[in-house]
Amino acid sequence: MIPILKKGKDPKKATSYRPISLTSCVVKTLERIVNERLRWYLESRNLLAPEQAGFRQFRSTEDQVTYLAQEVEDAFQEQKLVFVYWIDLQKAFDKVWKDGLLVKLLRKGVSSNMYQWIRSYLYNRRARVNVDQTKSKKFLLRHGIPQGGVLSPHTLPSLHRRSGV
Repeated sequence: MIPILKKGKDPKKATSYRPISLTSCVVKTLERIVNERLRWYLESRNLLAPEQAGFRQFRSTEDQVTYLAQEVEDAFQEQKLVFVYWIDLQKAFDKVWKDGLLVKLLRKGVSSNMYQWIRSYLYNRRARVNVDQTKSKKFLLRHGIPQGGVLSPHTLPSLHRRSGV
């Protein structure tokens, strides 16, 4: 993994860096295959919230603005209040509850093979930090999901759905 300095942050502080996971070409290829199958599965069965636009084909922030404008317009017509909130989750990838994610994937009907692959991908991961020419000793990654991985943007949003599934 390599630390990437966040824009406008103090380079002397460890918290100013984003840990980006680097994996082999073989792992990236497998991630892409699983990612494509998972994306197709979730999309074809409408298992993602309609408001979810990030990392989805043919979706953008414009869709979310249109959705919000329509909600406000509808509420105005019905003389109702609208409450809007935005969330920016700090260190979201680092804080993903892996067991909860896996339960959600099972409840969404993900195949046993895909579940087992994602489980083995998330658990018992070891990493080392590379800075310039210096490498740390390998250590176990106990929390979160890999940031910079091909699969991560799809597994994280699949946790969030209004239905509570």
